[in-house]
Amino acid sequence: MRFILTIISVSLFQQMSFSQDSMPAVPVVCYLSEQNSFTEIPAQEFISASSRLAATSNIEVTYIDFPEQAKVPFEYAVAIWEKYLISTQTIRVKATWSKTMTNTVLAETGATRIYRSSANIPNLPYTNVWYPTPLAEALSGKELNSGDFDMTVTLNANINWYYGTDAKAQVGKYDMITVLLHEIAHGLGFSSSMSVTDTQGLYGQSGSAYVFDIFMQDSKKVKLTNTGVYGNPSTDLKTSLTSNALYFGLKNPTFASSLPRLYAPSPFKSGSSFSHFDESTYTVGTANSLMSPSVRAAEVNHNPGELLLNCLNEMGWQINGLNGYVVTDVENIPEQTFQVLIFPNPVEDIVNVAFPLQSQQRAIKIDLLDNQGRTLQRFEKQGVTVETILMDVTTLHKGMYFLRVLDGQKVSVKKILK
Repeated sequence: MRFILTIISVSLFQQMSFSQDSMPAVPVVCYLSEQNSFTEIPAQEFISASSRLAATSNIEVTYIDFPEQAKVPFEYAVAIWEKYLISTQTIRVKATWSKTMTNTVLAETGATRIYRSSANIPNLPYTNVWYPTPLAEALSGKELNSGDFDMTVTLNANINWYYGTDAKAQVGKYDMITVLLHEIAHGLGFSSSMSVTDTQGLYGQSGSAYVFDIFMQDSKKVKLTNTGVYGNPSTDLKTSLTSNALYFGLKNPTFASSLPRLYAPSPFKSGSSFSHFDESTYTVGTANSLMSPSVRAAEVNHNPGELLLNCLNEMGWQINGLNGYVVTDVENIPEQTFQVLIFPNPVEDIVNVAFPLQSQQRAIKIDLLDNQGRTLQRFEKQGVTVETILMDVTTLHKGMYFLRVLDGQKVSVKKILK
């Protein structure tokens, strides 16, 4: 009896320990604009749902009260995201057709849970930071929620939806594919925990920021999570959060002079502020307008846009087609081809070395080299089964380096910038 009780106690302790590193997430609400935009942005040719490009991820949708005609654009939007995301972990979506939402709301979406790094949840690059379920599972390379839903998407049944997949704007109708591409991005992690009260700005759940939050910065490129500058909570934080001058801190030098500008109006708009791009900067009908805080009637955008994809990549997602890297047929990769992804690049502190869509054990050796070929750091291990390996490069000086990755007899060399 004593032995049985001991096992139960250990099991309960493990469950309690795991629960401390996981909790329900807060969804994002997306609103409509009754103005017709008559703009049309089709999906990229190489990534469109009708193309032959193989999906590099799998998204399964469970429909609650959905009409059959609404399932068609939902599956189309899912097929587009499946070709951008690279992950071995199935993303399970609960899609609900709601008749009780107000007429100004198009949808409400979020990850079902958030996770932070622990012994039970390996390979999350930042400690004490919340990751949404789909991203946490992609990075850790394992199922974290016992097959439960990873994301919920609730659509307003009272909206005058357009169900077509032809990317044609319809007067007075809201393109469902556009809305769903936008909503799924929130569930993937394009979502902030920042908020504003009457007197202060604040962020976090149970003492931790969302992964999105740690990239938010002011016009002087100071991170809002820098507690040496911004208290949490504080009036200074509120001032910045309602300054209309917030940015997502991409490290890629391509965007050094034009960082993605976030929606930060005054007054604060609950459900919209921060978790969207600034609509006056990325106007309707332009390349990066998908993540604006509201969707207009007759607005069609089937392309996530370069800024959104780079933001997701910065947070940890492996993105197909980004920076010229394209996985064309994952089911028939020749044996001599070695698929490895390095992200983010440029890197500040942690570089991820990822082996997409390969689940077998492998013998891995990674050498970090300077530009003269000298080995600065080495990772070597047999029987590796994780999908992503993390390397700390915090102490490196600014400059160009190389990662030489050996997977068995296959070798890949990647250039990284710091």
